[in-house]
Amino acid sequence: MAAWTYQPVEPARAVPAPSGWEQAVQFDPFEAFMGPYFVRFPDGQREMGFFVDDRHTNVSGYAHGGALMTFSDAVLGFKVWDETDRAPCVTISQQTNFVGSGRLGDFVVCRPVLVRRTREIVFVRGDFFAGDKIVFTAQSAWKILGAGGA
Repeated sequence: MAAWTYQPVEPARAVPAPSGWEQAVQFDPFEAFMGPYFVRFPDGQREMGFFVDDRHTNVSGYAHGGALMTFSDAVLGFKVWDETDRAPCVTISQQTNFVGSGRLGDFVVCRPVLVRRTREIVFVRGDFFAGDKIVFTAQSAWKILGAGGA
């Protein structure tokens, strides 16, 4: 298997980071298009956020589920990266439950959690909030490439 190289990609829009946050380095061109995403590490644990802008809303003015799922895949993927010393990994399953709604201008935040790690698979989850209001939850399983002969 060829080694992966990670090259930073500039986000599609310049948005100032909220106080206490910094812009997350994006490596995936699609995520860079959807971002910028922001990161901080309170208590040493990753927390990520993004502003819902006009690219992220549906015809009703709410945050589009696809935009939220893209963000959750990025957030949970960064957690997997943290847990695997940046080993190449891919999403093999993701479940999303929309329990609220995000709106234009909301800053959606998640602190992802490791659920379990085996030699080949990493399970993570996260609750996503806009302020103190839960918007959705997500959980996913990730395959560590190269583990177990894959």
